[in-house]
Amino acid sequence: MARKIPSIRLTKAAKHKLIEFDRLLDREYGAPFRELGNKSDPLDEAIYIILSFQTDVRRAQKVWRELSSAFPSWEDMLEAPLPRIAKALRAGGLQKQKARAMKNLLRAVAEDAGALSLDMLRDMSDQDAERFLTQLPGLSWKGARCVLLYSLDRDAFPVDINTFRIFRRAGILPLKSVYRRRGLHDALQQSVPPDRRKRFHINLVVHGQRTCLPKSPNCDACAVRSLCAKRSSPAASLHAHRLRSTTKSTSQPASAVAA
Repeated sequence: MARKIPSIRLTKAAKHKLIEFDRLLDREYGAPFRELGNKSDPLDEAIYIILSFQTDVRRAQKVWRELSSAFPSWEDMLEAPLPRIAKALRAGGLQKQKARAMKNLLRAVAEDAGALSLDMLRDMSDQDAERFLTQLPGLSWKGARCVLLYSLDRDAFPVDINTFRIFRRAGILPLKSVYRRRGLHDALQQSVPPDRRKRFHINLVVHGQRTCLPKSPNCDACAVRSLCAKRSSPAASLHAHRLRSTTKSTSQPASAVAA
């Protein structure tokens, strides 16, 4: 019997703020898809998601080029020793953990799919494809939904750490929210209209990389500052202090990569 996932509900005010965030961020950034470097092939995307864990977009793209140069095919990587894989990933950090996660993922795909390919996901329902992906080493709900969104053209809404940080600062999510809780990811996905999920996700990632930075966010240049609890509330300094003090509890241990 499948375990019941605890439900999380967003308030009406939070849902309204989501709509305004989507509108303002789209006007500001225009969903620059190519800037993020995501992949159309589902196995490529799965590897790219692991590679980009705790790495900014520019470094992730640089490391992807180095990885592709070192290993022209995934068969080459599967046969390579871990230290060689880690060397190609060094510029992105956490290279030993990422190398192990990538190799374990490739091994699992070869065993479960019979080939180093995830193309069979194209014939699966969203639910079945997500279930398969989250059972692979190194992929969380966020990683699985990135594959669904970017490689399979499904109406998924991945909640990455940029999105989580932005929504907590803005008051859309309570400060006590826990990132690694399935119900939170599901609630946010259900609250965003399917036809807006891709553009909204892209704009949130870009906003988190350019403006709403983990440290020293550029609030004066923020397109949604009028909606942000951190920026507009009289208790903004207290909110910021609490946000910083709870950051460690939302981060994943470096020893366990699950993108």
